Amino acid sequence: MSSIVTQLAFRPVSLSVKQLIRSQRSLGTTSKCSIQVLPLSKLNKDELGHSILIHKGTLPPGSPKTPHDVVATGVKAAKILSLSSSVAGVVMVPVLSSYLWEAAAEKPTMMMFAIVANTFLVLLSFTPLLLHFLAKRFPIDIFYNNDKKTFTTVHYNFLMQKQALRFSATDVVDAAVAPEMKKVWIPLATAFVGKRPLLISLDRNAYLDKLAFDEITKNVHIPPNHD
Repeated sequence: MSSIVTQLAFRPVSLSVKQLIRSQRSLGTTSKCSIQVLPLSKLNKDELGHSILIHKGTLPPGSPKTPHDVVATGVKAAKILSLSSSVAGVVMVPVLSSYLWEAAAEKPTMMMFAIVANTFLVLLSFTPLLLHFLAKRFPIDIFYNNDKKTFTTVHYNFLMQKQALRFSATDVVDAAVAPEMKKVWIPLATAFVGKRPLLISLDRNAYLDKLAFDEITKNVHIPPNHD
């Protein structure tokens, strides 16, 4: 009996290359980051949970607009206006640019005006990119799944489609101490989720679910009497 145990104890273990690769992949899957970005349409209501913000969607019908509704409406209107004007600009820039350069060729005194005008037209065409760069930080809604302990913020992408950012409270980092804050062009954020800056309201009175607010901001320093 002792000889059998000894043989089993010292029996060489052989692993094929495929088995090693599979084991590495399984380890990589379990340690995969919990942060997800996906279209909102791919999530059902059960996965989202409930909205934790106070807005017209969580208030009785006929309720007045909340400050969050005003900001969300402004963001949407600005993006629509900017995107539509950009489309018109893309069409008109080549036409106007050609006209200005022809006029400058005939009258050299107009060359400086043509350069300035073309620069302005190019910058105007890039306005939606700058606006999207800032507007995508603002969540138009925040959901919390109490069972899975996951938050989902909803944002507009460049083409005005709703995108979902899914994460847990442990993924939230205070913007004041986040190293990513030094890497963004415009340091305007209250928190970071991974490498993504977010403009989350730190006013507790703006939230319907106070406990969910406490959870999502547990790693964020909120000054006393902040409102």
